[in-house]
Amino acid sequence: MKKKSIFTALIAMMLQTGSLMNAQQLNPTGICYVEVNNNNLLNAGAYKLQTSNSYLFNVVNIFAANINYDTSRGRAYLYSNNNVTKVLTNADTYIKPLQQKGIKVVLTILGNHQGAGICNFPTREAAKDFALQLANTVNTYGLDGIDFDDEYSEYGNNGTGQPNDSSFVMLVQELRALLPNKIISFYYYGPAASRLSWNGARVGDNVNYSWNAMYGTFSAPNVPPLTKAQISPAAVWMGNTSNSTTTSLATQTKNGGYGVFMWYDLHGTNETSQLSAGTQTLYGQPTVLSGTLQSWTQGTNCDAPIGLYTNNLTGTSAKLNWSAVGTNTYDVDYKPASSTTWTNAVSATSATSVTISGLTANTEYDWRIRTNCSVKSAYLFAPRFTSTSGTTPTGSYALSLDGTSESGAAGNMNLSGSALSFEGWIKPSSFKSAFPYISSIMGTEVSDSNSAFLRLGDASLANNKLQFVVSINNVQQKLASATALNANTWYHVAATYDGANMKLYINGVLDATKTQTGSVNSTGAFNVGYLYNTSRNFNGKIDEVRVWKRALSQTEISQKMCNVSVPATSLAAYWKFNEGSGSTVQDTSGNGATLTLTGVDSSNWGTDIPCTTGSSVLARTAGQKAINAGETNLKNQIKLYPNPVSKSSLLTVSVPDEYNKGKLTIYDFNGRIVDTKSLNSGDNQYELSRIPAGNYIVQFESHDGSLKQSEKLIVK
Repeated sequence: MKKKSIFTALIAMMLQTGSLMNAQQLNPTGICYVEVNNNNLLNAGAYKLQTSNSYLFNVVNIFAANINYDTSRGRAYLYSNNNVTKVLTNADTYIKPLQQKGIKVVLTILGNHQGAGICNFPTREAAKDFALQLANTVNTYGLDGIDFDDEYSEYGNNGTGQPNDSSFVMLVQELRALLPNKIISFYYYGPAASRLSWNGARVGDNVNYSWNAMYGTFSAPNVPPLTKAQISPAAVWMGNTSNSTTTSLATQTKNGGYGVFMWYDLHGTNETSQLSAGTQTLYGQPTVLSGTLQSWTQGTNCDAPIGLYTNNLTGTSAKLNWSAVGTNTYDVDYKPASSTTWTNAVSATSATSVTISGLTANTEYDWRIRTNCSVKSAYLFAPRFTSTSGTTPTGSYALSLDGTSESGAAGNMNLSGSALSFEGWIKPSSFKSAFPYISSIMGTEVSDSNSAFLRLGDASLANNKLQFVVSINNVQQKLASATALNANTWYHVAATYDGANMKLYINGVLDATKTQTGSVNSTGAFNVGYLYNTSRNFNGKIDEVRVWKRALSQTEISQKMCNVSVPATSLAAYWKFNEGSGSTVQDTSGNGATLTLTGVDSSNWGTDIPCTTGSSVLARTAGQKAINAGETNLKNQIKLYPNPVSKSSLLTVSVPDEYNKGKLTIYDFNGRIVDTKSLNSGDNQYELSRIPAGNYIVQFESHDGSLKQSEKLIVK
């Protein structure tokens, strides 16, 4: 149920396009919310006006689906409880009969105490991802639109951000682009009610209706440029608002020239008395019951899986992944983003992934999944992916910044907590010669009490030394490197905080450390090459930038300086800078934190890069010391770690992206085969409990035969 929340949607646009021609449109338009946790949606079609024989309600809102938060993927997703699921998955029974009467059916979206809401999407990509979920739900179940209610989100839970000004505007912009002829409405309440404009755009430019949120009162929402024809100042709660107040609200609506009247919480009992208290004034007619009222039986619990992501992209194939829900099975479908026809990938599988093939290269795709319980769950829609080949050379381009007007912005990012890491490649062209001698590399700097960033220089620090800064207990804690960097030289730089120590690494080697405890406070705009003001912009080249919500180990840093296989645990953002052109850099972590570039053009992109194709070894400048002894001439190699490895631990076999699949064979020192295993690109986990302690030879052969590599493995 809902404390006082409410109603939703409608169709100003529908009125303009004439898409309600199957119903007699009332003036004012009748909006009705049905709490499907307790009541049958079909009852909204049982009421008519006595004289005109018109159905009383033009729009019925399903109250309510939820916006939930998937902490494993850092993603807002659309959740349908057992009763909303029952309505959606039985659309022929509960939705289409109303539509056949000319009544529009809209789905209300409500917060669910998990920190996710319509007002805290950190980037446009995150807002678009949720808009895509809504649009695909509307199209899959034949709905007529979406209604937004900004209640019960409890912003900040699960490490989510607080409300921001851009989120709701971006969401309705993206949803309108996807649903140009559907209803979008707004229940005027919560943080969203004070965040209706941003960067010259308005929520009202993309919604059809808005209603008063306070039952029993008369108050017109202020949602420019909506007119009186698109607003309901009245809010009637069935069974709680008195008949006399209902009549008064109807009188004020009629006299004020408003075009919408909203009714909330239609029950399964005869409501003609209270409805007539309003319709006698609104339309000059009482309301009559024209059909049998339907009882409601609760739906069966069956949740769709979350943890959705896509990897192993080859251009013509992709691997779709999800998290298990109990011991159930799953149905998975996919389609090109431009298509309306879904193709089944697998039905009733108990696996947690499926590889699809026959894709068209460089094409956007959607996929969806549902759980098979005794009933079927509603579909959950995965993030859209592009079938770009995974063999794109790592670091094939880098971005050059001029130190004055050029930088990148990733939107709001919440890095608060007890652990984080920054890493990336930089090649400074010059260092700042003016006070305070700062060159900004990456991070967030809202204030001394809200920051986490990596830069070069400071007022009392040499301009070519690294500095790692985090805000703890309202104070900026700083760690400077011992090593001074040279201009026109590539360096891998990394900074970590684990709740006990701040650390700086240069080229995978620990350079400086500082004992520090406490939680970091950092939430706000994340930038690359810029912090505080443009006089501190970074001058030089930058590549392979990553942000983590955990502290990386030295092994992880040194072994994966040039590439990280995704998905990766707690990877918040990953910008490879492989675009080679344009003003955006895609976030390959799957979290949608696209980096929007300012001031760049084609001249900013170049092939002076820090890493050779697919290699985990530096493309070293003359005389630069090898980071890992003995690897100077190796490229495109698999890696084993840890090595030596304990029988009780997992061995990780890291396969470069260019080898989509291959075979791993383990031999003992007498040449006998101990085990074999098929591997895909990325990090593969290998369980060793059945292999005796000892020394082995591990051989990897790629599927295409282009690599055959042997390594010694020690099992303890």
